Amino acid sequence: MSPSWTFGWGTFDVGNWPSACWRPYGASSPFNQTFAELQAQGRVRPLSNSSQIVGQLMDWGGPIGMNTGDWQHPIYFSRPTDPVFTIHCTEQWGTCDVEGAQVRIPAQARPAGGTDKHLAVIDQQTGWEYDFWNVQKDGPVGQGGVLNISWGGKTRIDGNGLGTNATAAHFGLAAGIVRGEELKAGRIEHALFLAVRCTNGSSVWPSAPNGTGAPCSSTYRGSAPPMGALVRLEMTDAQIDALPVPAWKKPILKALARYGSYIGDTTGNPAMWWQFQAGESYTSFGYEDPVAQFARDNQAQGGISYDPTYDDWHFDIKSGVDWRQYLRVYQVAPPS
Repeated sequence: MSPSWTFGWGTFDVGNWPSACWRPYGASSPFNQTFAELQAQGRVRPLSNSSQIVGQLMDWGGPIGMNTGDWQHPIYFSRPTDPVFTIHCTEQWGTCDVEGAQVRIPAQARPAGGTDKHLAVIDQQTGWEYDFWNVQKDGPVGQGGVLNISWGGKTRIDGNGLGTNATAAHFGLAAGIVRGEELKAGRIEHALFLAVRCTNGSSVWPSAPNGTGAPCSSTYRGSAPPMGALVRLEMTDAQIDALPVPAWKKPILKALARYGSYIGDTTGNPAMWWQFQAGESYTSFGYEDPVAQFARDNQAQGGISYDPTYDDWHFDIKSGVDWRQYLRVYQVAPPS
């Protein structure tokens, strides 16, 4: 059964989270199209300096892995009984698409704890995903009223997942994140969200035209990727199965091969890292983060470590893969 946004739609609630068979956005979303499908449509081509970009990413340190730290995207599903908030964007950057929007948000919901303070809420009554950046509240959002954010946007959950405004590329906050339910099922049927140190100062679809993120210094600008580029692991399932790596890692690698990952933001330091769904999506309601639970249950396989200082699980994606040999960078054309 192919994953779809329709599986369980309208029934998601606290303790009744989406299963591994659910993925956001429609089948035509770039995040839900395999590399083979894009090739068949004639919409993908390698960047002329792909090998140079890969070399630069690896010289910067390559993939740092994935972790459960506080820089992820919390995703909440609203209910008709949740309090109503009026969204106010505090930055003076022009027109904020969600300024004045009336949005139902669970009272216990919390933004991510890092400085980005992301928060997304998906309204199951209307089908809109609301994406917020720098929610100016540390704890639960409360019982309604005005919710101040620096900026934000919205996108259709049955659409392409683009055109919102809480990440540099204007991808939806639900786009490309790996969920604990997918880890447990050993199946990730979508492209991943990739953040890189910096970009070449330009963007390609599916990024918004002005979504460049933080440009690299002039020293590295020529060997840096554009925002929105598709970064793919050029390996077959058989090659990945033959790798001497822990079993938990192979579904992630296969997703990077079958779908790839789209550059959606810049990090300022790590060369490249992919994202899990933020634990606040669950811990805000007193439930354990399923990614952390998966990490604890599978730590004995190797490649998973715990940092008690930050209460953070780290998944070593880098080891066991020849990234310089198999990583490629592509540009995807928009649908005609």
